[in-house]
Amino acid sequence: MADPIIKLVDIRKSYRMGDMVQHVLQGVSLSIYPGEYVCIMGPSGCGKSTLLNVLGCLDQPTSGDYFLGGQNVAQLDDDDLSAARNRNLGFIFQSYNLIQQLSVIENIAVPMYYGGAKDADMVEVATRLATQVGLEHRLYHKPTELSGGQQQRVAIARALSNNPLMILADEATGNLDSKSGQEVLGIFDDLNRAGKTLVFVTHDERMVERCTRIIRLRDGVVERDEPGAMASRLQKAA
Repeated sequence: MADPIIKLVDIRKSYRMGDMVQHVLQGVSLSIYPGEYVCIMGPSGCGKSTLLNVLGCLDQPTSGDYFLGGQNVAQLDDDDLSAARNRNLGFIFQSYNLIQQLSVIENIAVPMYYGGAKDADMVEVATRLATQVGLEHRLYHKPTELSGGQQQRVAIARALSNNPLMILADEATGNLDSKSGQEVLGIFDDLNRAGKTLVFVTHDERMVERCTRIIRLRDGVVERDEPGAMASRLQKAA
């Protein structure tokens, strides 16, 4: 078996609120392997968003070890953590998080810019990715000129721009209508079939039918870690 992209060992995260300490993650251990399509699910307040922030190197755990691409990133300083994030991870947010002043092609190129890519390379890669998500006719439009589904396609292309080890998505279809949501989910399916590792945090039970693995959290711990419906179908096909 291939080495895991991510390995969490007894990850704990607490927040101090005045004299009170809130324990959000209470010993999460798991590994995610190349090519997996993982959904992290659970009720509100179970720790999904906190876990996503830790996985995405947006926040550091209070204790425990987090190996990303073989490097323990749990206690890196802000600069090194940012470099690890830009090199290894692509993000897709519910609210798209596009820069309103930039065009489609410029938004897609942002991670490459911070990674020190050459201008010509950024234009070539951003154009190819925009075409891949069906936006070749919108390269120079601003986010305000795009529908919600189109904006999420830009976000997907941006997440792919540094060819990351893994894509992280936070309620990626939460702001989309049913048709746009299905189209975006189809893009994710295609990416996974092409070998991309995807990790979703979602309330959307439709994802159970698409993913290969479901991790269910409750009260800051992994309650269940089980195959998704897609994994069962692939096993039967084999």
